[in-house]
Amino acid sequence: MVFSEKFYTVPEAAEQLRLSPWTIWDLLKRGDLVRTKIAGKTFVRESELQKLIVDTVNSVSNPRRSRKAAR
Repeated sequence: MVFSEKFYTVPEAAEQLRLSPWTIWDLLKRGDLVRTKIAGKTFVRESELQKLIVDTVNSVSNPRRSRKAAR
């Protein structure tokens, strides 16, 4: 079986996003990233990392920015 998508360990995913591994674990715990288990080990699909990037960049409204802009 050949995979057309990359799988990253938590440290590798953190490196790709320039975040700490603890942040990746937190995102997994909150359900913001979906984990893939292979032989009992946790991996993150490349497509999951892309979803996180798109969701963050294209968010419609950021309440913190709105409040600051209103001041």
